[in-house]
Amino acid sequence: MVLGEKLKRLRKSRGLSQEQLAAELNVSRQSISKWELGESKPEIENLIALSDYYGVSLDYLLRDQEVPEVSEKVMVREVQPLISSGCLKKGVVGIVTFVVVWFILVLLLYSVMFIDPMQ
Repeated sequence: MVLGEKLKRLRKSRGLSQEQLAAELNVSRQSISKWELGESKPEIENLIALSDYYGVSLDYLLRDQEVPEVSEKVMVREVQPLISSGCLKKGVVGIVTFVVVWFILVLLLYSVMFIDPMQ
């Protein structure tokens, strides 16, 4: 996959418009368009900014490599806040609570439907 295709795929995977990305990188929308169409290539400073922004290596952007390696910067920027905010723990607690309540309801329903009170 060529650079322009990778840049377009990365931008779209983040749900960004060319205008939004251009604002993030402090370049023109036309520059983003030309990079994605392969009409021009980003200067090294912009390649570094794109690499940092998307959390992919320069190697991924510049070589014919299909799958990006997620950098440690992405882990720190996107995953670590989830862990430290407690969102992950709340989600696990919610799922466990749901399963326990569901199990109790199934047992109650079973006892009402299949256990004969006359025995």
